[in-house]
Amino acid sequence: MKIIVDIEKKEKERKSRRQLVQIGFLLSTFALIVFLLVKLKALLLPIVVGALLAYLFRPVKDRFRVSWLPHELRVLTLFACVGLVLFMAINQTRKMIPDERQKLELKVRLKYKVNEKYQEVVGGGKGEKHLGPVGSLISKEIGPAMDQLNKLLDLDTDEAELFLKYRNGYKGQEPISDRFFEYFQANQTTSIYTPPAPRDPSSVKDEVAAPSPQSAELQNSLMEQLSIWILAPLIFIFMGFDNGQMRRYFIGLVPNRYFELSLTVMDMLDDAIGKYLRGTLMECSLVGLTLAVGLFLLGIPLPVALAIGLISGLANAIPFLGPAIGLVIALAYSLIAENITPLIPGLTSQDLAMYVVILIGIAHVLDNVVYQPIVLGNAVNLHPLVVIVAIIGGSVLMGVWGMLLAIPTVVVLKTAVETLFKELKDYRII
Repeated sequence: MKIIVDIEKKEKERKSRRQLVQIGFLLSTFALIVFLLVKLKALLLPIVVGALLAYLFRPVKDRFRVSWLPHELRVLTLFACVGLVLFMAINQTRKMIPDERQKLELKVRLKYKVNEKYQEVVGGGKGEKHLGPVGSLISKEIGPAMDQLNKLLDLDTDEAELFLKYRNGYKGQEPISDRFFEYFQANQTTSIYTPPAPRDPSSVKDEVAAPSPQSAELQNSLMEQLSIWILAPLIFIFMGFDNGQMRRYFIGLVPNRYFELSLTVMDMLDDAIGKYLRGTLMECSLVGLTLAVGLFLLGIPLPVALAIGLISGLANAIPFLGPAIGLVIALAYSLIAENITPLIPGLTSQDLAMYVVILIGIAHVLDNVVYQPIVLGNAVNLHPLVVIVAIIGGSVLMGVWGMLLAIPTVVVLKTAVETLFKELKDYRII
């Protein structure tokens, strides 16, 4: 009897030691993961981006099934198709990038049009008495920003000389039109909307004596970023070739007692991430299509409308900030657009900027009222306060990328915790 008691006592001690070892191992692993995440924070974002791209690629790979074609060749074929599509898209984008002459014309036209619209709203240059309280307030608040924008859009000496050469038919091209030359001349007399503040001569000397950033440092920074972001395509490629090996490996690490529980959690996470990503992609496509159609009806050329719709649709994936990006891009083009004839009867080109603002508002309302409820459904069933806190926290930690990844991260954590506790209760583990 005493021997049995001693054996039971030793077994309990052994079990306690085993539990302590397991807890210590888990805590050490968690501490190591946190340490690596802090030290290798720069690598986290490329890894996440590459994994998300591979996740979006997986449904295409699963549907492209040919019985006689090996898995590796099937993936290589799909990679070749993706590469061809990207090459065609980049080639079309490259054709839309303005050349040397078009860049000069764009800067001249943009500066002229922005100042023209500003003076229409405010009433003219500085010091005018007839602006009224509203105009004076606008001039006081926006004047410094306009001065900075004008300084950014100014042609330097070399650019001005080159513009005048193109005006006279440089490199065998047709001379720049009289309209752009008039814009160029008008820009030379653009007023300064706010007088410069008096400066201490010593601060000017210090500023002149301060060394400018070295191009070598900038080049090293770019090379460092390139070496980090090369992880994203590599992870995409290796995960694209994965045929369930990673899933089986992680499942194999789980004890047999928790096999079904782990499999259920992974399936639920897979379903939640898939619904969110596919729903977000469809939602962004609908928003971009709405803007492209609306801009085309406002008289904007179809290629430009499609480009603005594509950029605005992709930016819509960023909560709160996405609609603002679309508004800035569309509004910037509406300010410099010329010879626009709206296809909708009764609209005039003079009020194009106002129509663009209304269009962005309509697209935003459709997104909140129609697209999100229908397309996303219950994929993102989160309290609005949780969404706001997650987005703000993500922006503080990782900037724009943090805002973009905040909601999917919360969706993953919410699904994992809910499923884990539900299954633990069903299996009577807790």
